[in-house]
Amino acid sequence: AIYSGPTNPGWISDGAVEEIVKTVTKHAGVKAMFDNIDNYGDGDEVGDKSPLGKWLTSHTNNGQTDVVFTACGTCPSSFYQFPNKDPDGSNIENFIEAGNVHVNVADWIYYMSYEGGVRSADNAADGAANVFDIPGLSFGDRGTDFQPTAEGKKYIPSLKAFDSARPWHMEQFKGTPWDLVAFAVDKGDKNSADPVVAISKEDGKDGTGMIAAMWQKDAPVWAGKPDPRGIGVAEFLVNWLQENATFAVNPKEKMSTTWGYVKARRK
Repeated sequence: AIYSGPTNPGWISDGAVEEIVKTVTKHAGVKAMFDNIDNYGDGDEVGDKSPLGKWLTSHTNNGQTDVVFTACGTCPSSFYQFPNKDPDGSNIENFIEAGNVHVNVADWIYYMSYEGGVRSADNAADGAANVFDIPGLSFGDRGTDFQPTAEGKKYIPSLKAFDSARPWHMEQFKGTPWDLVAFAVDKGDKNSADPVVAISKEDGKDGTGMIAAMWQKDAPVWAGKPDPRGIGVAEFLVNWLQENATFAVNPKEKMSTTWGYVKARRK
């Protein structure tokens, strides 16, 4: 599924999100992978019983890996009730622990919602810390020159050097149940990285849970063209996810649900 807004206008503009969604859904490789993609927007995301909430819970522990992409960068109450009202066992945490995939762009992942066009009470840093189950986890600003790694050059060929505002602090993941793949790291600090995908070391009923937080930068309009938050996500899905997951399509249901009816497992 895609969640496309409303946005925090200081993080990413409505127009940018619209173009990102268009880029991802019209990408030839993505279209070849997935037969149907549902897009949820303003009014679809409030609470467990909302359309997005029902999608998330119905695609948790259903025996197949599904993907949700937050193109607007915010965390609605259908994912995680603000401010930190469900620190353990939120819908998004359950979805990931069951073996599903969440991809996020824009600023600090799980930080707050903007549903209804109004900023929610902030989860702040605790949102991500709770979903990852890493106390004190931070995506605080550090580093200025994030250069593509070998993995970045291979899997996200459009990736260019940039200044991330909310990088992953790689050292905080040591000794946790997560493996990290960094696609760009800061030139002066190899522990600061963005984009990154975290891969759970523990499989769930649906497969292997993953969280990809990418281009975490407050940029209402990206300075360069093309906007990497669109083409970069498409390349990540087509190039990296396909190589690192085994998709067994049910021929009777040919990828008819959001992001496809697929079974994905790590190699």
